[in-house]
Amino acid sequence: FHDEKGNFVDATDLVNAVPAFITALMKRLFGYRPKVPMISYRARRVIAAMLKPQSKMIEFGSGNSTPWFAARAGMIVSIEDDKNWYGHVQNLLKEMDIRNVSHVMRTEKNYADLSNIDDATLDFALVDATDREGCIRSVVPKLKPGAFLYLDNSDKDMTFPNGDLRRAEKALLEAIEMRGGSVQYFSDFSPTNFFVEQGMLAQL
Repeated sequence: FHDEKGNFVDATDLVNAVPAFITALMKRLFGYRPKVPMISYRARRVIAAMLKPQSKMIEFGSGNSTPWFAARAGMIVSIEDDKNWYGHVQNLLKEMDIRNVSHVMRTEKNYADLSNIDDATLDFALVDATDREGCIRSVVPKLKPGAFLYLDNSDKDMTFPNGDLRRAEKALLEAIEMRGGSVQYFSDFSPTNFFVEQGMLAQL
């Protein structure tokens, strides 16, 4: 009931253990994956309230989260580097007739390249994929003043001080300080995972 940094889930959020257990069991038995972001239940509620029909966002790591975001934001760039998973998400978007998502296939080499996006134009970014440090350093200039960035799994790599997640958290904290922003941490359960993980929601 704690993340890898040792932070325990808040007592009020213990209720999230129930849907986490049920969805974890359904995934194991039936391969079920709910069409929601696989992030903290509490963070998801905060992000849902924050997104508007005119919001422009990017997600590093497409998936069943993509339709969820498409229903709440006006424009989404969704970047993926796994060919099989990219095909799955492409089919999902077609089946649901979702048209406000630019779904992009990338290689590891150019995964975090955002040279085609103007600075200070995005309202929200989700970083939950390959090269999280590179994604953060690339996306921060693309965010409007006061925009939000969510870094998932910010409690990982604790035994690897120079691992990608540790470098990603450091890069995000540097960006928060540079831009005079703030951060909220979520140590919570998430769908299909019956264990506690941490995520960071930064306002920049």
